[in-house]
Amino acid sequence: MSARSFKISAIPRLVIIVALAGCGIALLAFGPRAGDEFPKDCVIVDYWEKWTGVEEAGMRQIVDDFNQTVGREKKIFVRYLSTSSIEQKTLVATAAGVPPDIAGLYNQDIPQFAAMNALEPLEALAAAHGITSAAYKKVFWDECHYDGRLYGLVSTAYDLALYFNTEIFQQRADSLRAKGLDPMRAPRTIAELDAYADALNQFDASGRLSSAGYLPLEPDWYLNYLCIFFGGRWWDEASHRFTFTDPRVVKAYTWVQSYSKRLGPQAVTEFRSGLGNFDSPQNAFLSGAVAMELQGTFLANFIHNQKPSMDGKWAAAPFPSDDPNLTDVTYCNADVLVIPRGAAHKAEAFEFIAFVNRQDKMEKLARSHCKISPLVKVSEAFLTDHPNTSIKVFDRLASSPNAHPSEPIPILPEVTAEMNNFVQQLALMQVTPEAGLRAMEIRLQKKYDDFIESQRARGAMKD
Repeated sequence: MSARSFKISAIPRLVIIVALAGCGIALLAFGPRAGDEFPKDCVIVDYWEKWTGVEEAGMRQIVDDFNQTVGREKKIFVRYLSTSSIEQKTLVATAAGVPPDIAGLYNQDIPQFAAMNALEPLEALAAAHGITSAAYKKVFWDECHYDGRLYGLVSTAYDLALYFNTEIFQQRADSLRAKGLDPMRAPRTIAELDAYADALNQFDASGRLSSAGYLPLEPDWYLNYLCIFFGGRWWDEASHRFTFTDPRVVKAYTWVQSYSKRLGPQAVTEFRSGLGNFDSPQNAFLSGAVAMELQGTFLANFIHNQKPSMDGKWAAAPFPSDDPNLTDVTYCNADVLVIPRGAAHKAEAFEFIAFVNRQDKMEKLARSHCKISPLVKVSEAFLTDHPNTSIKVFDRLASSPNAHPSEPIPILPEVTAEMNNFVQQLALMQVTPEAGLRAMEIRLQKKYDDFIESQRARGAMKD
């Protein structure tokens, strides 16, 4: 028996009605309006996407390419809508029986949506288009699956590496050399990362941290997956058990807390409170407040757009591992195109999804988003003309056997919330790694087991 599915119809009707009103996804909000003009005799495919700004514009160009070529030939017109709160709106619209034909979600949404029976499986449509696992980097193909079934295909993809400010490395070269460190390269192990961080730290006249070499909580986006750089995982898919008390996981979060122990929790808090917004010149890495940062492929876009004077003054390398023999470790994430359950035009919707996954279109979109390609085959022009000058590093990492996907858990939003709260407590020295991880393991295991039992009680489990 598979213990990972329940019916979306289980969502209470009142919740659906309230959410429809609150999110503004009634048909009147997204349906045709007076004056809308579409090609005659075409099937209109509604596509909802979360992006704004340059990312929205990048996908809009792909939509236009489709409508002017394959769409025109096959009489399909994709109507593209950028909207916020895409997960909630798609889930509620699907529950109400009025889903879009395509939704642009995150790969980590697939387990929850699939468990709720809110997505159409895509194996047959993919096979009919000749789309197989052979075309994809394994980690991204895996992230499109749940419980052995294909529920989406990638639109854009990224992975993580260590960005380092080469200008700061040169300015503080003497400090690095004094500790036996090479200012011409990035650290290669966690021990080296700590040494580089200490050598690069700067303090003002009052002794306050004014510039940090590295801080695990800057940014605080990828805290869930820091354990992979220590060889740890906090979820065992075979047994469906959380493994937060694995010694390698404990070691990872002991390391996170070590920065508060060395610098002082108050000092770290005060320093981080003065950092600027991500999408601004005051971004911690762009402003030089932090010399090294774990970040995704796309950061190069923000550097160029927000602080072009920094172009050529940074590089990226694999994030260090605790074990020197554990190399090219990264966490991978993707935006995915899915067909919600009950979509009116599944075949036509997949024509567009397949179009996006053509190598030429995938590379065009990835370049506009400053991301990597999830495909195995990558053109030389993509690698040489990419706006991220370290793109070859990111591409290699995503192909590594140590490239990790998001954990396939239907209650992942709750896991993320729990872990974020735990790490904040950890940084403030309010909990020990062992005690916090043990308590979290117990709480989340109960939540997961209760989730499974509640669906079994509804008679919605799959055999």
